[in-house]
Amino acid sequence: MRILSRYILKEFLGNLLLGLLIFTFVLILDHLFELADLLLNKGVGLWLTLKLLLLLLPSSLSLTLPMSTLLASLLTFGRLSENNEITAVRASGLAAWSYVKTPFAAALVCSVFLMPFNTLWAPRAHSSFRQLYVQVLKRNPLVRIEEKTFVEIGEYHVFVERKDRKTQLMRGVTIYKIPADGAPLRIFAERGTASVEGSQGIIFLLQDGSIQEVDASDPTRWVYTSFKNYQLFIPLVSQQAASERALEEMDNTELRAEIGRLKAKKLPFPVLSCQIHLRWALALTPLLFAGLGIPLAIRLHRGGRSIGFGLSLLIMVLYYVLVMGGTAAGQRGLMPPWLAVWMANAVMLATSIRLYSTFTKK
Repeated sequence: MRILSRYILKEFLGNLLLGLLIFTFVLILDHLFELADLLLNKGVGLWLTLKLLLLLLPSSLSLTLPMSTLLASLLTFGRLSENNEITAVRASGLAAWSYVKTPFAAALVCSVFLMPFNTLWAPRAHSSFRQLYVQVLKRNPLVRIEEKTFVEIGEYHVFVERKDRKTQLMRGVTIYKIPADGAPLRIFAERGTASVEGSQGIIFLLQDGSIQEVDASDPTRWVYTSFKNYQLFIPLVSQQAASERALEEMDNTELRAEIGRLKAKKLPFPVLSCQIHLRWALALTPLLFAGLGIPLAIRLHRGGRSIGFGLSLLIMVLYYVLVMGGTAAGQRGLMPPWLAVWMANAVMLATSIRLYSTFTKK
């Protein structure tokens, strides 16, 4: 490699790593607090917590790697342009391709990596994370019950005003039952505790409360019953419901198989088609972001990190608004799935070509 190529690649990769660290931390910050709570307050072991974290990281890489590529392009070439190094390179007679080819090669490697990653590895990691998390909840379903948070357990919704983390005593317990077919039910207790009954469900021991339910003989009337002590058993979610998989957990082979089954039944499948196209479109975003970020940074002649972060966030928001809006239109059948999803990439490519053609003429 030439000295210039090594010089640019070194700075580009450094900024790429910086972006990966920052964006990954920001995207999984909420999950980090949740995992820390599982480890410190809910009795989940260190190994299980680390395993959950390792399975969580791949789900964010599909977004953070393109974002980091854009940031690296803006920071690297913004600084080179601000320090007039690009002008010096041009004055030496070198063509524009001589100093952009190395970052483009790095972005191409990122895109090639994301192709199997988005279509195969990330869905499997997402599925493994959910299965492991469900196992943790089965071992101790009480970890889901938090203060001032509605928690869904089967047909019930549980709300707790305060919860002592040491004694597990709950105060201000409200439990709602709104079945699909049947009368609604509301239970309120001043205090109570909960325990796990094997793998079958949760037993609530409630004190000093009341039960409000619809009168079976007259649906317009409510019946209020006070109690000193009351025991309620809530079964856990069935194994069938727990085994259901989201689209994000299915790799492309499984999505195509599902499309084949829907075709055989003559049912629409735009949601599945959009999911497949979306994974391929996002895999190419590192290359598109590099193509947009490099000429944009050179034209602006600014290399500060605050400007780089601001521009990268603005461009990424615009791109993801376009791609999510197009995906929504494709899922509703308003546009062909391929056109709806790839429209954002086409806009990015056209803008990149326009910017690149203008700065190469200078």
